[in-house]
Amino acid sequence: MSGAQRIPLTEHVADAVALLGAVRRSEPVPLDGRAVGRAAVAELRARVDVPGHDNSQMDGFAVAAADLAGDGEPVTLPRGELIAAGDAPSALLRGTARPIMTGAPIPDGAELVIPVEESAQGRFDASDAERGAGGAEDGAAARTVTLTPVSAAAGRFVRTRGSDTRHGDTVLREGRRLTPARIAHLAACGVREVEVEAPLRTIVLSTGSEVRAPAEAAPDPGALFDANGPGLAAALTEAGAEVSHVGAVPDDADALLETLRAQILAQDADLVVTSGGVSMGALEVVRRAAEGDGVTLAFPTIALQPGGPQGIGTVEVEGRRVPWLAFPGNPVSALLSCELIARPALGAPARRRLRLPLQLEGEETSPPTLEQYRRARVLPSGRVRLVGGPSSHLIGGYAAADALAIVPIGTGSVQDGDVLETLLIPGGDS
Repeated sequence: MSGAQRIPLTEHVADAVALLGAVRRSEPVPLDGRAVGRAAVAELRARVDVPGHDNSQMDGFAVAAADLAGDGEPVTLPRGELIAAGDAPSALLRGTARPIMTGAPIPDGAELVIPVEESAQGRFDASDAERGAGGAEDGAAARTVTLTPVSAAAGRFVRTRGSDTRHGDTVLREGRRLTPARIAHLAACGVREVEVEAPLRTIVLSTGSEVRAPAEAAPDPGALFDANGPGLAAALTEAGAEVSHVGAVPDDADALLETLRAQILAQDADLVVTSGGVSMGALEVVRRAAEGDGVTLAFPTIALQPGGPQGIGTVEVEGRRVPWLAFPGNPVSALLSCELIARPALGAPARRRLRLPLQLEGEETSPPTLEQYRRARVLPSGRVRLVGGPSSHLIGGYAAADALAIVPIGTGSVQDGDVLETLLIPGGDS
């Protein structure tokens, strides 16, 4: 993690992943809204067959194939007792047809279900809810049903036991995120709760004597409103962290460390993320804080624009070493660092990447020794238009972007029609 030479972004991300991996923990969550989006820490297997029994796919009549005359041929059979979902039915008597509701168990001896629409009756009504043979109607007609099946094939409209999932099947792999459908599947398989990765409790702190909390009044001359704190808090929350945004501290290394340690203790924090104070200036407060007791920080320079200066390491608090990611102070650099470094280190889902052609009016340049990320919009045509310039203070362009066009190392300029790997991000009109 050390060295003055520029290092690849991938190398720095790997260091961040390893750093945060040391403080990861898990927690059980029930299968409800609290589980959505969480990542499973272990493989889960089905405890039962799904469905747990052969059951009817339709409202209709359970019959044996041998009792039907054939496809499209009408047959009149005595009616047996109705079978509802949740029943434990007795076996089907040969030569009879039993009314059966969707989801109800198929009785022994039945091989298929004829939909009620393929009977002379046409539909079930309230009288059919009576459980006696033949329903509530009087006379012989009430005790028989005429069926004209489209198909008399065995297995028709029968959902067989385990046809969805078999007992012992893997239903969720380690690292997979819980979606509503996966939650429903797990519940159907008898799972009550899932062990998932716990969110890292994260302190977000901006640095700089010029930084002020957002307010209605304009900041003093030479001061500016804190964009990094709210932006990083939002980005880290979206990435799955549990965030406490504690404002800003001036360019005072002792005050920075005192604030960090107090907040770590108060929040029982797992991670510190700061912005500012990592570059090559005379008053870089995070660099000066790194000289304090219990602080181990390296300051690699990444082959990245914007966001090259970085800090990574730990701060000791009561014998516990808490990871510290220190990002640059310009707002685009801070947010891009969070996107490219903190998100993967936190285990957030990877963004979608596409290779898309540029739509440019003229040539755009890029430092050949750096991987440049340009704010962009994906057009309805499928082409990508750059939004604003490459400068790291242009947060308005980032706010208008829904993509980051990546100019690779070794490329000094791009032209209209050039194809670039493009990272899709939330934003723009979404």
